[in-house]
Amino acid sequence: MKLFTLGPVEMYESTKKISKKDFVYFRTEEYSDIVNNSLKKLAKLIGVSGENSVIYMASSGTGAMEGSVENCINKNEKALVINGGTFGYRFCQLLEYHGIPYSSIDLKWNETLTQKHLDLYNNKNFTHLFVNICETQTGQLYDIKMLSDFCKQNNMYLIVDAIGSFLADEYCMDKYGIDLTIISSQKGLCLSSGMAIVAFSERMKEKVLNNKNKISSVYFDFKDYLKNIERGQTPYTPTIGIMYELSDMLNLIDKEGGKEVWISKVQQKCDYFREKAVNFGLSIPEYPKSNMLTPVYFNNVNAYEIFKKLKDKFQIYVNPCGGELADKIFRISHIGNTTIEDIDNLLEKIEICIKELQEGVYV
Repeated sequence: MKLFTLGPVEMYESTKKISKKDFVYFRTEEYSDIVNNSLKKLAKLIGVSGENSVIYMASSGTGAMEGSVENCINKNEKALVINGGTFGYRFCQLLEYHGIPYSSIDLKWNETLTQKHLDLYNNKNFTHLFVNICETQTGQLYDIKMLSDFCKQNNMYLIVDAIGSFLADEYCMDKYGIDLTIISSQKGLCLSSGMAIVAFSERMKEKVLNNKNKISSVYFDFKDYLKNIERGQTPYTPTIGIMYELSDMLNLIDKEGGKEVWISKVQQKCDYFREKAVNFGLSIPEYPKSNMLTPVYFNNVNAYEIFKKLKDKFQIYVNPCGGELADKIFRISHIGNTTIEDIDNLLEKIEICIKELQEGVYV
C-alpha cells in the first residue's frame, strides 16, 4: 500500500516505530522536557520568536480553527474570510455559528486570488483576516505577502490556517506579520492524526490573555493552554504518542539539513510529478499551487472512478474531491515518505486506470 493522500500521509519508518515504545507518564518533568524541546524546534520552523508562543492540543485542525474564532475575535469585531473551497468555507461556518460578523471573498475553484479582490475591502473596518494559505480542496496557494500587506494597511489581525502548506512551502510568521498560525500533525509533519498546533504572535498572545469579550469555551480556551505550556503541559490529556512522533520527526528534519532542505525535497517531488503528468497528457490547473499537492483535472473520464481503481486494484491511495468537483478532480500529495520511483509507479497505474475506463474494462 502507498499513500499519496494529503493527510494522513506516508509516514517515515522511524516515526512509525514510535508507537511500539514505552512512554513516560505525561504529568512529569521528563515529559515536559520533551514538550519544551519539541515546541522550541517547532517555533523555529514556523518562524515565530516569542517565548512560549506555541501550544498543542488533542484535536483535529478544525478544533484549532474553532479555537481561533472563540479566542481571537469577538462579536464587536468584523472578519474577512478568503473562501476558495471547503476549508475557507469552514471558517465562514465557524464565524457564523458563533455569531461573528464577517464577509467573504468567494472564489470559484479555478479563480486566482488577486489584489483586485482585496481592494474592494480596503478601509471597511475589518479587524481580522482568516485564510487557509493553501486551500487544500484545490491546491491554490495564496500570496502571503499580498495578504500581509493588506492586513498591515488596514490594521487587521492575520490568522492563517497553514495546515496544508506547512513544511511544503516557504512560511515565516515574523517575516509576514502573521498573528496566529494553525497546523496539525497529519500533513507536513508526517505524524499520526490527532494533534493540533497553534502559534501566536506577541500581540495575538496579549489579545488572547486579555480578551474579556471572547466567546465562552472550556476545552478550547487558549488562555488556559498558554498558561500550562509555560511548564510544558496542557490543561487536558495530551496526544502523548504523537508528541514522541513529533520529537522523532523534528530530529529527522534536522538530520536532513533543516527546513529549507526539507521543503526543497518536497518541491523536487512536486515539480517532477507535474512535469511528467503534463507530458503524459494530464491536465493541471494554472493558478498558483502549493508544493504540497497537485490537483489533476479530467474531462473525458471520471476522476472518482480512477480514485477507486487505484485503491481497489493497486492499493494506491490519492485524494478524491467532494461536491461538484468529485467527478472532475483528484489530488496527489507530495509530502510524506514517497520517492521518485513511487511517482513513476503512480503515473503508470493512472495510465492503466484511464485506459480501462475508456475501454469499458472494470475490475
